[in-house]
Amino acid sequence: MANSKRKYEAPFISAASPTAPVVFPLSPCCQDLATASQVTVGCLVSGYFPEPVKVQWNSGSASDIRTFPALLDSSSGHYTLSSQLTIPTSTWESEKLQCHIVHTATSSTINKELGPCEKKDPVAPKVRLLHSSCKASSRDATIELMCVISNFYPNNVTVNWLVSEKPMSQPSFTEQPWKDTHGYTFSTISTVNISQADWEDGNVYVCQVSHTATQTSVRSKAKICEDSSGTPLKVFILPPSPNDLYMDKQPKLSCVVVNLESEEEELEVTWSRQTAGSLSPEPLAWREEVNNTFTASSSVIISASAWLSGEPFICTVQHPSLPQPKTREISKKKETKEAPGVYLFRPHDDELRSNGRYVSITALVRGFKPSDISLKWLKNGNPLPEADYLSTPVYSDGDGLYFLFSKLKVPKADWNRGDAYTCMVVHEGLTLKFIQKTIEKSRVIIISTEVDLSDEVEEELEKLWTTILVFFILFLISVCYSTTMTLFKVKWIFSTVADLKKQPVGPEYKNVIPQTF
Repeated sequence: MANSKRKYEAPFISAASPTAPVVFPLSPCCQDLATASQVTVGCLVSGYFPEPVKVQWNSGSASDIRTFPALLDSSSGHYTLSSQLTIPTSTWESEKLQCHIVHTATSSTINKELGPCEKKDPVAPKVRLLHSSCKASSRDATIELMCVISNFYPNNVTVNWLVSEKPMSQPSFTEQPWKDTHGYTFSTISTVNISQADWEDGNVYVCQVSHTATQTSVRSKAKICEDSSGTPLKVFILPPSPNDLYMDKQPKLSCVVVNLESEEEELEVTWSRQTAGSLSPEPLAWREEVNNTFTASSSVIISASAWLSGEPFICTVQHPSLPQPKTREISKKKETKEAPGVYLFRPHDDELRSNGRYVSITALVRGFKPSDISLKWLKNGNPLPEADYLSTPVYSDGDGLYFLFSKLKVPKADWNRGDAYTCMVVHEGLTLKFIQKTIEKSRVIIISTEVDLSDEVEEELEKLWTTILVFFILFLISVCYSTTMTLFKVKWIFSTVADLKKQPVGPEYKNVIPQTF
């Protein structure tokens, strides 16, 4: 019978022969160093036997160097370890680093140099804004805007989306930059979706790309496609001016239709509101433009309370050239308020010495938001015609606030005579909703100085003024009463004195003038 037991044999392990290491230098990607203050380099020592190896660096202190324990590869019987050095980026760019490897078992000495990145000049990005088709089945469809940002180095860019020069509220997505196939530059794309209705409003959309390394800001713009068959009909809705809202108490909305070919066209403009109540628009007003087109405007007066409450109002335009009616909706936005500062500048001395018949008074209005504002000029308290002054559009001041200038043309003779000119500004950020500043040849007068007060403080001020008025009336009544009583007392005293004078006090004497005969 055969013996079923097998004899156990231990595996044979042969001693590996000494093997010299192979050294690989490890350097960071150059584009990662554009904004880094420190850099970490290393040396990978692989495929050696037996232990140990010694790794030395020609730069850095002991605290900057970290050598990791060796690892044994069981399949090959060889060891691998790594050592790294962390130094300032300036040192990396100015010095040649070297790791020195000593393997005593094989009497091997290996030196590996780690040179700095090749110096590459920064490259500003190229920006191009693309959009999907201008045609859509409905106003509820979306338009995709794609900003293609290419050929820039290093790879750090900041993308901002703007509409009509204001930050967009819609979310955008920017991809991580990728390295271009040729060269050392990078590219990326940024996308944002907008509604077809917003796109048809004709707003200008801007992709603004900032590149710190080249200190550049590159922009590309896009707007709705122009109709090749002719100028497209456009519809705009305008909010009430602050002057109509706060001073005249008759806020007026205007629906403006532009690029009409004639006044006889079949144009229908209707108004509607979200809440119950009728609207009575004024008759269409027509105006011929310099390009031989016509503009039609429909205006409607609403209540100040309805506008201030944020109620939406809708304008609907029907025209044979439109495949479907165009609607525009408007309501008062809830925005933070900042009151404007108003600064008047008298005519320049050179202008006063010139031979011209007119001089200029300038007003700077700045530091306000929102951007809706009204401005007009007065002479000696009387409003001046708009033809006498010119105001710039409202501009962004770059910090979320706005400013504008207004120039008034004044007859030099009137200025020298001492006539007073007043700049009146109406804005919702002002406590009284308006401010006036007056200037004349001799001085500048502040008629109304505004401060930023809360609604609660305004109510307290109104109560205080009521109390002061009541007190003043009572004071006048008291003064009148006191004066009347005093007059009665004085009259009684004088009458008493007169009565006393009539009574005899002593003997009467008569002067006798003797006659001489």
